[in-house]
Amino acid sequence: MATIAEALAIAFDHHESGRLAEAEILYGRILDADPHQATALHLLGVLYGQTDRPKLAAALFVGAIGLVPDNPGLRYDLARVRLILEDGQGAVDALRRTLALQPDHAAALFQLALACRGVGRHDESLLVLERLLTLQPDGLEARYLADRAVEREGRELLDGGKVGQAVARLTRPVAEAVGVPLLSAHAAALYRDGRVEEAARLFRGLLAARPAEALALWNLSLCRLDGRDAAAAERLARRARALAPQEAEGHAKLGLALTAQGRREEAMTAGRAALVCDPAHAPSLSNLGALTIRIGEDAQALRLAERALRLAPDLGEAQVVRGDALVHLDRPRDAEEAFRSALRVAPQLVVAHWNLSHLLLRLGDYAAGWAEYEWRWRSEALAGQRRPFRQPLWDGTDLAGRTILVHAEQGLGDTIQFIRFLDHVLQAAPAHVHLEAHGPLLPLLERNTDPARVTVIPRAPDFPGVSGLPDTDVQIPLMSLAGLFCPSLEAIPARVPYLRPDPRRAAAWSERLEGRPGLRVGLVWAGNPSFHGDAQRSPRLAGLRPVLGVPGVRVFGLQKGPGRDDLEGMALPPSFTDLGPDIADFADTAAIMSNLDLVISSCTGPAHLAGALGVPVWVVLPHSPDWRWMMGREDSPWYPTARLFRQTRSGDWSGPAAAMARALRRLVDGLKG
Repeated sequence: MATIAEALAIAFDHHESGRLAEAEILYGRILDADPHQATALHLLGVLYGQTDRPKLAAALFVGAIGLVPDNPGLRYDLARVRLILEDGQGAVDALRRTLALQPDHAAALFQLALACRGVGRHDESLLVLERLLTLQPDGLEARYLADRAVEREGRELLDGGKVGQAVARLTRPVAEAVGVPLLSAHAAALYRDGRVEEAARLFRGLLAARPAEALALWNLSLCRLDGRDAAAAERLARRARALAPQEAEGHAKLGLALTAQGRREEAMTAGRAALVCDPAHAPSLSNLGALTIRIGEDAQALRLAERALRLAPDLGEAQVVRGDALVHLDRPRDAEEAFRSALRVAPQLVVAHWNLSHLLLRLGDYAAGWAEYEWRWRSEALAGQRRPFRQPLWDGTDLAGRTILVHAEQGLGDTIQFIRFLDHVLQAAPAHVHLEAHGPLLPLLERNTDPARVTVIPRAPDFPGVSGLPDTDVQIPLMSLAGLFCPSLEAIPARVPYLRPDPRRAAAWSERLEGRPGLRVGLVWAGNPSFHGDAQRSPRLAGLRPVLGVPGVRVFGLQKGPGRDDLEGMALPPSFTDLGPDIADFADTAAIMSNLDLVISSCTGPAHLAGALGVPVWVVLPHSPDWRWMMGREDSPWYPTARLFRQTRSGDWSGPAAAMARALRRLVDGLKG
């Protein structure tokens, strides 16, 4: 008669060879002879598990464990059938015991991670996977599960606003592969949504844990740019480039920082360096295109943008560059489609909304243009004017019994142009209007408003804050009034004058301007140099030199600000008189203009003032002028007394200057006749 050991060997041979029925009979006979034979219990339990009888298998495993409690294999097999039986907690308990007996049991670690995840213990699941990856660093399944667990935990922390915990969790060694990209992607999403400071905080946290993370450095550089700290952006981009000089992205971000500081040549060098690293780096092609527009090479800019779009069709920024180039190439409808294409792929791309608004307004599509123009508060150009008003935005409804704050924005010329809409506010019957305006305009506006209905106040001392402003019921930016009351060109309140000078000041200046006969012409040649694009719109005094030499014309310099530097060292004819040092404010300028026959001005505040006063004004415009002067017109629907002289080539003022000189001669000849 065979011994139990011999019978077990025969049964196991049947089992291993796939003769499961024979093995099951023999295991049963062994257990009939010795019900406490642990090995037979274990092996028969394995067989039951293989033949889809997990409950019987579990009962046999439990019996065997009672006989040999320190066998990790038994505990592991019990855990497996409990998983099949969907007894997650039972499986977790069995696997924990398995690992207590054999800590390096890799299969048990993997199954415990799965079991913990199944019962909602995600933190424990990830800890177990970390243990497993220290044993088997190349385990693909474990790595995949760990990455998914890290991603889930990280997203929960980020969505819950627990940024510090998220960074700590996602920058641990096992989490690096997915954690760093996840943090970066989340921060990038915040940035795209306009939550720049939140994005920056996340990148800073990532860098605190991993100071050499180039990806975080160059993205934090972008956040600094949005916060208008281009010097800090440059420092961060240079650190990123030093850590990863082979990465195009670092060079590209450095180029953006240099562009923001007006260092165009250096920016173009950085952009080219990015393309050396990666000739197919679409953002660098797009950035180079934007820089190329600034030097007037619009056709080349268009080629660069279109090349970028062939590589990255969804790159909204490249569509914006393409649109800008098309605007300069006098293809406005193609430009409109480019901006709209940008918004189809990136609906929150502020620069696309901003540029589209300007184009639509230039085309006279005011209904759509004003709607897009409301995006201006999120634009980089107006980042320094965003204000934390508590009051709701006025929607144009009846104001009876309510007070309203109308606040000026942007430049002095914008205030002069849009103050005409104040009548629409008054027609809504407010209890009172508070009009906040720039200091140089206060005397002029006080004279042209009814103090019983309108109080003109200076800008808040903490601008763009709101400290010290009156507590009104509603508020509205001055230029937003056009969106409520000017849906078309025909709706422009174009009757002039809508501003009038102080009679006493006008009389005083009249005495001063008396003298030899001649056509009296006021001259302004430069705008505010801090305005984006001022270098393109301001001809400077040298650009308008031809108008100074027209016989029979007395030219009065009305220039204020840095543009006065042009007077130094320039030989001026006796017919030129500089009034700039004696002009105190715009009320003085208005009084002078009321005594002139004509004003010649660049696209800046005095041009609007002359138009608002109903004084004849010739405005000299760059090849691609501001939206308010529209396209191809020699007149302005905003100012009936205006005549427009446009560049035909970007950067070349000789054409409009010569045209104005000829027109002046005809005026003088007409007076003589």
